[in-house]
Amino acid sequence: MSAIIIDPDGDLMIEVTEYDYKILWPRHQPVTLATQGFWVSRKTLTDSSDIFKSMLGGEWKEANQSTVKLLDWTISCVKIWFQVLHGLSPDYNVPIQAIWHLVRFADVYRLDILKLKDWFATWYERQPIDAWYRQYRQYRSESDKQPTPKWLLYPCFTFDHYNGFMRATKFCAYHYTHHIGEHNPTRFKNLYLPPRVIQQLNAAKGRLRTVLHRELYEPNDTLLKATCPCKEKTLWGYEKALTICGAWPLERVAQYTAMHDILGSLSRFTYKLPLRACFRCRADYDKTVEAAKEKTQNYFDGLCLDCMDRSKSDDEDADYWEHANPDEDSFVYGCRADKHIQSSWYFSYMGRKQRKDTLRRSQKMRRYDGDSE
Repeated sequence: MSAIIIDPDGDLMIEVTEYDYKILWPRHQPVTLATQGFWVSRKTLTDSSDIFKSMLGGEWKEANQSTVKLLDWTISCVKIWFQVLHGLSPDYNVPIQAIWHLVRFADVYRLDILKLKDWFATWYERQPIDAWYRQYRQYRSESDKQPTPKWLLYPCFTFDHYNGFMRATKFCAYHYTHHIGEHNPTRFKNLYLPPRVIQQLNAAKGRLRTVLHRELYEPNDTLLKATCPCKEKTLWGYEKALTICGAWPLERVAQYTAMHDILGSLSRFTYKLPLRACFRCRADYDKTVEAAKEKTQNYFDGLCLDCMDRSKSDDEDADYWEHANPDEDSFVYGCRADKHIQSSWYFSYMGRKQRKDTLRRSQKMRRYDGDSE
């Protein structure tokens, strides 16, 4: 086995063994796929992690060994970490599944995951991201082989990739029909987004339907209050035109159709006014529908990582009241985006839910304790 030299002046050999979990034999044990040695600097590793410091410089048996074995790790991912920690140019030719392996390595050895932030930004630029989005729009299917926008949620969140996370969350809100969840294509199911993020993303998705329904219902509200003899035909014709184009009744259509497709169907809306319609009934319904479509299309820019961070400061009470009573610039101040709309700021609020859930649990426990007495 020839070693990969990370540090020519290194004093430690790390042997990494990678297993193949597609083949479990015998007794459901993974088969060794490959073993690779890395010539590294012991001091560099101990300076980068408390775990490595205890392991390689403390009282562990590895502290006195010139060769240390690391079992059950992806060789390409360990190589990237060693390259970054030693200040070398890292490899980028790894699949998206490797992201979870990199995070797992950082989690086990307590490495600062943001040391790979620049690496991830470059890796992201080199991927066929647009093709992944186009493929999902075309086939609308999920698997463990073809990456989709859901796959990008956790990596972009973890490595603080602002534009990638905002784009992925916006796409999911507009293009997914049912509940939005993330996708983890690896066996490391302990790596996932904070539940609050998924909750807020689905709340934003649901709000899109509310906004569109409110705007499309305006003519209904007016015609239902009218007293003219042509109001019934006008209202019937308006709702019939919405039904023909496939956007009405919205509550039913939205159960099996993504918002992006509903808005696309509104492009086919045409309505001919009944003969001898009065002045009040002669509204521009095409303009109303187009305005509703545009307002819904521009309602949500995606979740903002900067707004999410600012809503998790040390002063939760101040965060809460700032969110409840925003000033004009509070939802764009200090964000990496030049500007995003207020709804993105609103749904990116992460600061209060966990504490409220904690209080609810404590109240529930006190109630049970009281019953037992």
